[in-house]
Amino acid sequence: MIIIKNDLEPFSKLLSTVKEQADDITTLNATLDSLSLEELERTKAYFSGTGTRTSFHQLRAVIIGSFIAGMMIFILNMFQEYFFVAVVAFMFLLACVIELFRTALTFPVKTSVSLAYARGKYDRVVSLIDIILAERYAEVRKNSMKS
Repeated sequence: MIIIKNDLEPFSKLLSTVKEQADDITTLNATLDSLSLEELERTKAYFSGTGTRTSFHQLRAVIIGSFIAGMMIFILNMFQEYFFVAVVAFMFLLACVIELFRTALTFPVKTSVSLAYARGKYDRVVSLIDIILAERYAEVRKNSMKS
């Protein structure tokens, strides 16, 4: 999505207006209906983005750490009479538990919740834009067939 420098300020104003109105569907619908096809497509491209609702990397670390920690507990119980295996298993278990606590304590919960809420608003905007674009493209197609 390339935007000419002269269009940046109006586009940023449009985006801030849409963000503010994303909670009220009727106002948002009226605002989006007043936009041209090009503005709708730009707005959709901006709000579509690649954001996720949950932090996959944090969740992945917790799942992997839990699995490995469970394995290490099993190995520690199974081979506790062998000193070397028990020490290595205990070290891995300790490393996994420390990593899990580090992940749990450093996870930015408030930031992630606000991002998830914003992502939900953006998804609502994108789905509404999809509906409006489908209607407008149907009108354009209908008008071009009449001509």
